[in-house]
Amino acid sequence: MKPSLKITFLLAGMICSYSILSAQNKLKVSANLPMLPEGKKVYLIDIVTKATDSTLIKDHKFELTTKTDSSSFYIVQVGSEFNKDLGFYMHMGPGEVNVSGDVKSFSEASFSGSEFVDRWKEMISYMDKSCGMSMDEVQDIAAQMLKAQNIGDTEASQNLQKKYVDYVEKGKTAAKEWLKKYPNDPVSVYVINGFLFNKIPLNEMQDLIKQLGPQARMSRLATLMLNLKMPTVAENALLNKQAPDFTLTDVNGKSVKLSDYKGRYVLLDFWASWCAPCRKEMPFLKKAHEQFGQKNFTLLSLSVDEDQGKWRKALEDEKLAWPQLVDDSAKHAQTLYGITYIPTNFLIDPQGKVIAVGLYGDGVNSKLNGVIN
Repeated sequence: MKPSLKITFLLAGMICSYSILSAQNKLKVSANLPMLPEGKKVYLIDIVTKATDSTLIKDHKFELTTKTDSSSFYIVQVGSEFNKDLGFYMHMGPGEVNVSGDVKSFSEASFSGSEFVDRWKEMISYMDKSCGMSMDEVQDIAAQMLKAQNIGDTEASQNLQKKYVDYVEKGKTAAKEWLKKYPNDPVSVYVINGFLFNKIPLNEMQDLIKQLGPQARMSRLATLMLNLKMPTVAENALLNKQAPDFTLTDVNGKSVKLSDYKGRYVLLDFWASWCAPCRKEMPFLKKAHEQFGQKNFTLLSLSVDEDQGKWRKALEDEKLAWPQLVDDSAKHAQTLYGITYIPTNFLIDPQGKVIAVGLYGDGVNSKLNGVIN
């Protein structure tokens, strides 16, 4: 598994020994595994603060101790690069994590220690079962999907995309159920990060964090996510990457693939009938269609409406003359493109690569004038 990205003690009776207080502010991770390579350096990394502690493996054992005033998201890894056989990650707090077993990788080892260890194991088991696959498996699917897109294997790409979207949607549902069960557990912060971040609107995700109990909100990962701002266009993950392919239904019930338009510039526009800012962009899109529609350019609108009656009514009102698609009930395209707000659009070049994101107002024609002869 790879990371997705990342106390004040009251004195009872005015008496508190230094040794107890010190222990409560420390995280100790120890391992005794025959597979650990002798003499290699092992690291304990706080993903949020980037603080790093390290030690050497001796007699196939190691022990790492770090000061901590709250829970955070940590990686433990042998060597400078993360390897799932020689590393693991966990949302940890003050306390202990003990790893043991005559195994070939950390994923097969036995984990014990403080309460957060058992909660982490419970969470992983619950999410794997609810989603129908593990994070490792879905990451393999994502890699296969990218490979299929790059070699033009449309059928394989679409099959993999369906599996990926299904995992994401199941994960969103399961994550919200977990939060109801454990609203004050720091591990719930990781659940939000791992299964909801970039999959629901940012403000909705932050509202879920604010609804957690005080112990969970104290997590450094919670603070990090609460301080996030809407990413700028330049930070969009798809910019300069291959546009994910999809097949959806147009207004006439015909199946349309994004890859049908390969060889042309495509402005893929996500919108909805109820979205006022989207409707305000329509005059600019009409202008682009009129000026470039007869050239090497296609405008492709993709509605996220759940009520198709309202979508069709909006199409009549707006009199849109270019292809109109609607996302499916699984929100297939929205998931693939990481849509968290609308209007959002992507300019795709004839080779299928995203070359611009977020073209609005006169910026639409300005950009098209620069790339289309």
